[in-house]
Amino acid sequence: MIELFAYSQKNNTQYLLDIENAGAVSLNYEVGNAGDLVGRNSPYSQSFNLPFSSANNKFFRQFYNINIQTDVNFGASSQPKFDADIKTNCGIHVDGVPIISGTLQLINCSLEQEVYQIAVIGNEASLFRAIQEKKLIDAFTDGGVVDTSYNVNVNDTNVINSWTLSNDVTQGSVGNGIIIFPIIDYGVIGDYNFIWLANDSFGNSGLAEANFLQAQDLKPAIQLKALFEKIINVAGFNLTSNSFLTSDAFTKAYMTLGTDRESMATTTLHQSQVANTAATNIQTWGSLGADFNDWVSILFPTQSGAGASSNPPSLYDFNDDWNVAGTFVFPYTGAYNGVFTATFDTGPASLTNGATLKLAVQGSIGATTSSTIDVIGNDGGAAIVSTHTLLFNVQGIAGESLDVKALASTSAGYSVDLLAAGTYCTIVSTGSLAGVCDTPANMPNISQKDFLTDIIQRFNLVVVAEEDNNKNLTVMPWSDYISSGERKDWTQKLDLSQERIISPTTKFKKQFIKFSDLEDDDNRNMSNQNTYGSVFGNFTQKINGDFLTGNLENNPIFSPFHVNPVPRQDNSSITDAPNLVIHQSYSYGTEGPLASCKPKLFYHNGLEQLEANDRIYIGLSQTQTYPLCLPYYNAGAQMAVDSPMLAWQFQTPNSWGGPIYGTTPSSEGYFKRYWQQFLASYYDTSARVLDCSLYLTASDIHNFQFNDEVVIENTAYRVLKIQNFQPNTNVPTKVQLLKKVFSIGALQIADASASCDASPSALLSSGIVEFQNDQTGAVVQSEVCCNDYNYFWDGSECFWNYGGGGGGSGDPTTGLGGWNPHGVPNNDTIGGIADLKGVGGFHTRKSNGVGNINPVLGEHSTRGQNVESIANSVNKTFVYYAQTNSTTVKIASPNGISGEQSNLQIPLDTMARFIVRSLSVQTHVLGAGSGSYGSSSFQVWTFLVKNVDGIISIVGGSEQVDFREKDTDAGTRTIDIVAAAGKTGFAGNRGVDIQCTGPARSVIAWHLDCEVTYVDFSYTKTVTI
Repeated sequence: MIELFAYSQKNNTQYLLDIENAGAVSLNYEVGNAGDLVGRNSPYSQSFNLPFSSANNKFFRQFYNINIQTDVNFGASSQPKFDADIKTNCGIHVDGVPIISGTLQLINCSLEQEVYQIAVIGNEASLFRAIQEKKLIDAFTDGGVVDTSYNVNVNDTNVINSWTLSNDVTQGSVGNGIIIFPIIDYGVIGDYNFIWLANDSFGNSGLAEANFLQAQDLKPAIQLKALFEKIINVAGFNLTSNSFLTSDAFTKAYMTLGTDRESMATTTLHQSQVANTAATNIQTWGSLGADFNDWVSILFPTQSGAGASSNPPSLYDFNDDWNVAGTFVFPYTGAYNGVFTATFDTGPASLTNGATLKLAVQGSIGATTSSTIDVIGNDGGAAIVSTHTLLFNVQGIAGESLDVKALASTSAGYSVDLLAAGTYCTIVSTGSLAGVCDTPANMPNISQKDFLTDIIQRFNLVVVAEEDNNKNLTVMPWSDYISSGERKDWTQKLDLSQERIISPTTKFKKQFIKFSDLEDDDNRNMSNQNTYGSVFGNFTQKINGDFLTGNLENNPIFSPFHVNPVPRQDNSSITDAPNLVIHQSYSYGTEGPLASCKPKLFYHNGLEQLEANDRIYIGLSQTQTYPLCLPYYNAGAQMAVDSPMLAWQFQTPNSWGGPIYGTTPSSEGYFKRYWQQFLASYYDTSARVLDCSLYLTASDIHNFQFNDEVVIENTAYRVLKIQNFQPNTNVPTKVQLLKKVFSIGALQIADASASCDASPSALLSSGIVEFQNDQTGAVVQSEVCCNDYNYFWDGSECFWNYGGGGGGSGDPTTGLGGWNPHGVPNNDTIGGIADLKGVGGFHTRKSNGVGNINPVLGEHSTRGQNVESIANSVNKTFVYYAQTNSTTVKIASPNGISGEQSNLQIPLDTMARFIVRSLSVQTHVLGAGSGSYGSSSFQVWTFLVKNVDGIISIVGGSEQVDFREKDTDAGTRTIDIVAAAGKTGFAGNRGVDIQCTGPARSVIAWHLDCEVTYVDFSYTKTVTI
């Protein structure tokens, strides 16, 4: 007897439906479509009919009656209408044995035949039906309410705590290690928009300095298993635990978030912008007011509406953190970010010599103070208005107050005003630097279907619903699934009266196997794409066969994850912390962050301990460990031959040969680990397909799994398809089976046309390719095999890496003595090609390993080496700016901001030739000053500077008057170079300033085109003449 059980859409009440013709029920079971080996199918029925019986009409609520507009009355109660667009759970039993569980779909109603036409679809397909229109963010939304339990208060402590996977930093305690904040460079750090670290005799700087990298500069990552499971759970299914789902290869994998935005998405928490509109002048310094040359606290009592003269146009204090007096009271202990904008004028009294200003913001712990700001005196004319900003980051203690201050210093008898218009304080993020990480909002704009499809394909997963509870899904790699089946002998079920057909597997095979991740625009992926012409770590193999066409491809949503050592400030390949490696996700060839890139997968390999003298900071918190995030997993150890990789196959990474990666290639990419055995079952020369007819019972179907090994006439098969099984009838069922073949684990599919009888199985650290015999598994070396698989035969052994460099000198097996032509592979080859870096300019290297000297924002540089003398050189051009007031000397800088750090480093045992092309124009005439508005001058100055044994000397320095072009009233304008202390972290005179001096009683704007050639001769000491 066939029974169809269905469950009401409203309350899951069970109904036994009437079937019109039991023999018309025909079921299909299929593991994959021919030619689409990546796919997975669920059992399904052909459509069949249910009569307009009382039981069926009650269940379907008389769906055929188009005049029913409201709920249907059955007995004493009103029942809701049947919704054909909502899934309806059901199951088919034969003599009490369940043979399919899934979803009932109503196709149509025939009024003439008085039947409901339906189909039943197994639960695996129902999963994809439930999610196909939903985005990743929808997994965190229930009835329009966003699940905030995955959110994280972003502060130094939570970031660092997230690196230990036994910690849970989420607001809702969703689980240990679910959300972490890896150190990834997004191009938003420092003057040159990349993370760097210096640890030398002159001190620690960059990442080794407090507040260089802050919590809000990072983005979250989510455990891959957690997101995978949440999507399945929200769709109404559960995952049954197994060894793969709990393995390090899956649980230690993480997905980067916030990839379609420059910075992490946060909730608006305690943001405000306030002003003071009580009077035109908030404060006056000088003879017209009190507090001459003193710090004055500024109050901001205007907290809504607009600022004075609508500057700024909008004021707000969402959480009432500013009291009525105008003071910000810290709502809780943490770090606070903001901007103090102050507008001053130098009137109305005459002010000949100008004035100096300072801004400051004081927290409970720490303060941010501006450098000295020079303002121009009006010299009896109209007031000169200028606006200045101070970006601050301070620590606050709950209940204490923020002190916003300003200071003006003038000559006796003069005054400076702080204006209400244009003066305001903005709290950008509070309490936890960036507020609260909005984890759902950081989900990439990707559908759940595309996400699950990628993960299922990437790990070659099988999805199977439990028979007893169709909401429980078993998900595991094909290799695990196939090894857990039972052996069944179906020889006696064979219908010998029907035709048996043996076929080759040609229809299942493609000419090319192409598995890859996506291309991306980030720094390292673009570099690899330009160098190799393909996505890093992709797998491509051509299968020989005259009748093969097409490609077998995956559908990726991720791009490769690369790591590099954190560089020095010059962004060269030299690092002061070789075991500190991070991913660089900033843009390639342009300054700053990417507005959008692809999500990436990485493995959390535990905490890596830095060297004894190294340290890094997150905000104000110092640590000597960091999360080791890599594209392979080996629990923090160097790559091993069996380390699972998040790439389709091994390709030499940029950090190869260093203390993190080591020199042993892994053979465990996605292809060998999850796909090779599966594909070999179709692509092996001995693979065959058997189509036959079998007498199967409901018990056979109920107890059958696709991982079962089915024996027919002493040959082992696995079932591909069961077609048109008609339960409770004595009709044979068509079954398609694939012969089981033996295949060793290999890096590629064995080439049927090759004369070689072995397959590459491992890449050794010595550079040697290891082959195994396809039948016996014995390790062999063969010139024929080496050539067939496009490796390099050197006369006695086969090598996967050929070419010198990369630290691979010496004997390939012992590493001792002589040059090894197969040594550890190099980084990306550089031969005069453009090497665009995220340092705000264009950089070309003629020789690898030559570092940049004193990177300047927006520079164009060329690096090379005099090979004979080992003298490195860097030639660069860049632009500096300055503004001079009268004859006061001003230092030129990248942005022309007063007080900006602008000194140019001259390293030890380095010389530098400077050519400064100066274009200057007069913008103001002060009082009885000389010149005129627009008076211009073009001059060329040259200098030679040396640092020999730590002593800076300037050789000459003069204007090349032959190039001079200037107006007759331009006056005297000079450029000079002076030894100076250099950038932060340098001790003593380690660099030079470019200084500008203009004529008296005039304001001059300077534009300096600078060309500098550095020659580093420190290495020449090692050359013996």
